[in-house]
Amino acid sequence: MPKKIYDAVASVGEYTDRNGQTKKRYVNIGAVFESDDGKYMSLKLESIPVGPNWSGWVSFFVPKEREVSPAQQAHNEAKANGYQPGSTKDGGFGGMDDDIPFAGMRGKMLNCI
Repeated sequence: MPKKIYDAVASVGEYTDRNGQTKKRYVNIGAVFESDDGKYMSLKLESIPVGPNWSGWVSFFVPKEREVSPAQQAHNEAKANGYQPGSTKDGGFGGMDDDIPFAGMRGKMLNCI
């Protein structure tokens, strides 16, 4: 399976940060993948910037490791287990083991609105 080796990034304008410094605005437009045998690379574009602020240049950066939030981690675990109830650390339904999930919350949902 091809391995992602670079993020494809384009500069699409500028902005001023809270310290008054002008910074470039970047958008990730795709990724570069290397074949299993290392003989070739492929560019997969997810979007193409348009407008007067894009110069036509695309830069390639080594992908950054992103921190995973607890909610995303729980989602990833559930997805890996086919979204089956009871497949997460808290029992799949926030720790509720009832046959009918959320049955004990009847009438309390209006308080959330």
